Amino acid sequence: MSGLDRLEPEVRCSVVVLNFQLRDVLLDCLASLVRSVGPDDEIILVDNASTDDSVAAVRAAFPEVRIIENATNRYIFGLNDGLAVARGRYVAFCNNDMTVEDGFVEAMLACFDADDVFAVCARIVQPDGRDQGSRTAGFWKHGLVFYEPLPHADSVTSCFFAVGGQSLFRRDLLVALGSIDELLWPMYHEDIELSFRAWKAGLRILYAPEAVCHHLGSRTSARVFTRVELRSFVRQNELLTVWKNVDDPVMLLQHVAWLGPRLLLALLRGDQATLVGFGRALRRLPGAVRARPGVQRSARRSDRQVLSLVGRTAIEASAQGRTVRPSDRG
Repeated sequence: MSGLDRLEPEVRCSVVVLNFQLRDVLLDCLASLVRSVGPDDEIILVDNASTDDSVAAVRAAFPEVRIIENATNRYIFGLNDGLAVARGRYVAFCNNDMTVEDGFVEAMLACFDADDVFAVCARIVQPDGRDQGSRTAGFWKHGLVFYEPLPHADSVTSCFFAVGGQSLFRRDLLVALGSIDELLWPMYHEDIELSFRAWKAGLRILYAPEAVCHHLGSRTSARVFTRVELRSFVRQNELLTVWKNVDDPVMLLQHVAWLGPRLLLALLRGDQATLVGFGRALRRLPGAVRARPGVQRSARRSDRQVLSLVGRTAIEASAQGRTVRPSDRG
């Protein structure tokens, strides 16, 4: 037998599913994914130290699924552990509290029609049948990066960010960018930060309307953290996203100018989440500063160019097959 004959077959897509303590929901998720993947794809389960019988149940029901058992709960960043062993050219990050419709993987893969496509985000449907709003635009307001959900479009369009638990990435580009950054531990906004970084590096993110998943939502985080803690993670990571990525002088001045009023208003309102989030972000400021040179080296677009490409006007234009040229004006 030749050396070539002994090589493992090429894996097209690695689907990474993250789990913590949701056995029954997880089994439904995997059953739908098994129906959707092709013969050249693989499914990887990353279990964040569950104490129920999630892992044993998966081994019994889906022996083809590769399993990584983390010794501790690494929250959303357990997805990076799956990425580390993924063999596919493409890698999907999936939550355990979702099921996908048939053809989900194929519909996502069909969108990778150019080398600059970094990620594709699925159409996410809530239990009540409404769209979750995974087709998004991005904008700058009061010194921070925000997003707004846009109505579903029947055609493939640009999209501001690839939702962390329902998106497919080109693996080499994801690895080159460093994937989701544990500076933003333990969760929230990490997918927005990664996507902003990708757009800044000259890449694109698309919305795949025919890749449909049904998402239950908040089945894990709400059982681990309080509502105030969860909101504080968002506030923390909104700040870290700017401190790590934004280098436009005017935008940075706007950010600093709004910090004082934002914190004063939080103090007057007793907004503990904002105050705690700021304190936690401030302790991580040195890490954000250390990361800035790497972002700047990979940058192919300015902050303003990114915002012009991910704004509502540009996203809606892409739905009509038109291209908006990135502007460097404010």
